[in-house]
Amino acid sequence: MRTRLALPLIALLLGLAAAPAPASAQACLSPGETREAVAAGRVVPAVSAVRAAEGAVPGAQVTQVDLCPGGGGLVYRIAALGGDGRFVTVIVDAGSGGVVSVN
Repeated sequence: MRTRLALPLIALLLGLAAAPAPASAQACLSPGETREAVAAGRVVPAVSAVRAAEGAVPGAQVTQVDLCPGGGGLVYRIAALGGDGRFVTVIVDAGSGGVVSVN
């Protein structure tokens, strides 16, 4: 289970670091800024946010993870393909790791 989650997440994070951010994601933190926020203890690691999102969306396959300003702090915006075939956005409070919304 741990390897099943870790390999796609690592590939996803490496892809985010290499790919230019879309215009809609310009306000989000860069991968380096995200690492700094995690290292400083300001936010939970992305893997914790992904686990929370997967728990909120049955059968979810995460496709993108961004750390962005929102709700007066930082939130993870997680794009996922749900088990029902619909794309959803899961917002996770980056400080607590709790799911805020699923749209």
